[in-house]
Amino acid sequence: MVHTLPSRLQRHFGDYLLLGDSGYPLEPFLMTPVTNPTNEAEELYYRALVRTRVIVELTLGVVKNRFRCIHRFGGELQYTPLRSAKIVSACLLLHNRCVSRSIPDPNNHLPEEDMPIEAHVVGAGDRGGTDRQTRDEIIPEFYGRKGV
Repeated sequence: MVHTLPSRLQRHFGDYLLLGDSGYPLEPFLMTPVTNPTNEAEELYYRALVRTRVIVELTLGVVKNRFRCIHRFGGELQYTPLRSAKIVSACLLLHNRCVSRSIPDPNNHLPEEDMPIEAHVVGAGDRGGTDRQTRDEIIPEFYGRKGV
């Protein structure tokens, strides 16, 4: 059985799971890479997680370039987390509107520090124990032979 998000997160994300790199601890609601994949299903899971995170990081880099107020070199947001989240959400909505109307990004390059790295970063990662249960259920279900 797949675990659900803690109640505060569930109100915001529903039954979705969050993705993180190995710098984050594995949690029932936060999927991180398998440290050392030992079979094909774990390798497929690892590759899918990395590909997804690269797309997200590229997108965030583009949005940070368009709206410099959310880029650390353009001026970090000095607001409460809730207000900052609202500002970032507004920037994402405006970015989507620009894309749908083919409005070019005036800063159409990614600074080198925003280029995503596909490498596996060693960090807090997999602590073992019950935090593994969700990931251990997802991998064979979606990346095992029957799910491929």
